Amino acid sequence: MTPQPNSAKSGIQQFDEMYSGLKNANINVRSVWVQASVDRVTSPVNWFTSTSTNINFLNSILSRANQYGLSIGIYTSIYDWNQITGGATINNAMLWYWNTYGSGVSNESPADFNDFRAFGGWTTPNVKQFAQVETVCGVTVNRDIYAITAAEKVAGMAKYEKSEAIVVGSLGLGNAIVGKAEIKQ
Repeated sequence: MTPQPNSAKSGIQQFDEMYSGLKNANINVRSVWVQASVDRVTSPVNWFTSTSTNINFLNSILSRANQYGLSIGIYTSIYDWNQITGGATINNAMLWYWNTYGSGVSNESPADFNDFRAFGGWTTPNVKQFAQVETVCGVTVNRDIYAITAAEKVAGMAKYEKSEAIVVGSLGLGNAIVGKAEIKQ
């Protein structure tokens, strides 16, 4: 989910529209990743200058995800997180961080987690984006790595016999943190 903090719609309204759209398309959602980024996906002008306002906006999204019983993750970097939240601490959320040196193959960071530094309450990441805006078979892509547990491998192979619904949001659930996600200043 790419939230628009300066929209006329609240974080809850934006989340509900995204979630309803997926459910109405018969897509079973298990977790949602929220992009809290000022440099890559969203522009700095999309975020408020007040970190408290940004935290309240993000917490409204996290609270709504919790009401739906969804796991939540945040896509960000240490720089973006500090810009948006003032370095606030988040609890019970997965982390997908990005670290690239720019766009294209020549600007990839290593495809490992060795560059990770704890921030915002996260001590371990779930996913890392190490490359952005690369062309693979004529398609522009970003490249990511993630660790997968044995439990996730088994869960990923399990069939959902209840319906033919598409299931999304399993990435990282083997390491998902149980409990209500919340950001605290």
